[in-house]
Amino acid sequence: MFFSYFVFLNPNILGHPDNYIEANPMVTPAHIVPEWYFLPFYAILRSIPDKLGGVVAMVGAILINLALPVLNTSNIRSSFFRPLHKIVFWLFIANFLLLGWLGQMPVEDPYILIGQLCTLLYFAYYLVVLPGLGLLERMLMSHYISKNSG
Repeated sequence: MFFSYFVFLNPNILGHPDNYIEANPMVTPAHIVPEWYFLPFYAILRSIPDKLGGVVAMVGAILINLALPVLNTSNIRSSFFRPLHKIVFWLFIANFLLLGWLGQMPVEDPYILIGQLCTLLYFAYYLVVLPGLGLLERMLMSHYISKNSG
């Protein structure tokens, strides 16, 4: 019902006002803002100074989700019984929302640095934190079992 409201009744409410300015082929817009669902990936694209590197990072940010079954090394797939993963997951969501906010900000000094840090945290979640949490949980579980089995 939440998404249906935006799709059927008020589709333009989340659009940026600059997107509704009539196109002028003689003037380049000062600040280009994509739609809200592209903003986190646009922030990742802008956070890398090299054009090709930015495109690779943006595509990698989307395609890294395909590697999620391999990167999650935990024996328990649900976060219900993994309190550390719950905390880290909600920090990842906050980072993703911050990337979305940064995607609509102008390319200026504090936003560039924050975007680079958030991009680093985005990829660190997938490549370092998820495998590391799985290994940590296995180590803690084996320690708990060996301590309580004898």
